[in-house]
Amino acid sequence: MLEMVKYLAGSVGASGFGSKSTAEEVTEHCHHLRSITAIITGATSGIGAETARVLAKHGARLVLPTRSLKAAEETKASILTENPESKIIIMSLDLSSLDSVRRFVAEFESLNLPLNLLINNAGKFSYDHAISEDGVEMTFATNYLGHFLLTKLLLSKMATTAKDSGIQGRIVNVSSGIHSWFSGDMIGYLALITTNKR
Repeated sequence: MLEMVKYLAGSVGASGFGSKSTAEEVTEHCHHLRSITAIITGATSGIGAETARVLAKHGARLVLPTRSLKAAEETKASILTENPESKIIIMSLDLSSLDSVRRFVAEFESLNLPLNLLINNAGKFSYDHAISEDGVEMTFATNYLGHFLLTKLLLSKMATTAKDSGIQGRIVNVSSGIHSWFSGDMIGYLALITTNKR
């Protein structure tokens, strides 16, 4: 409870920043960002869009994987209005589909770009019960399995980039505390999210 109060009050943590710190404040002295390539999932709204805007402002090349090409084009246009020199690549990705994740990684690797930063930000929550094409509950497929596979498949690219550039790679997983609200039947929930397609 005390941690939640500190968070809500914006108390500064060990990093020197708190919940009230802006993305621009956090990146103010990150001059190395102009030489990196970043993949940001969920960059068409909210935290992802703000992250993309601020990284572009600092000169990072952005790769924005998205289910909605229209929404990504709008995000790109907004960023380019503020930072016309920004380098932004939009690519198709549906994190609820493991085949889509594999296709995205293959297409990204075919661009022969470095990869310094992977921000796993996309998230989905639905009250309706839906199953992915892989037979997994949709929220779990999107928020966990898709990002897990994406990260696993991009690790070697990040390691190669770090070795070649001398810039250590970073993987950032953005999440929510909403999972802590769950107080139901864990066994039943696990059975639900792992339903196999028949």
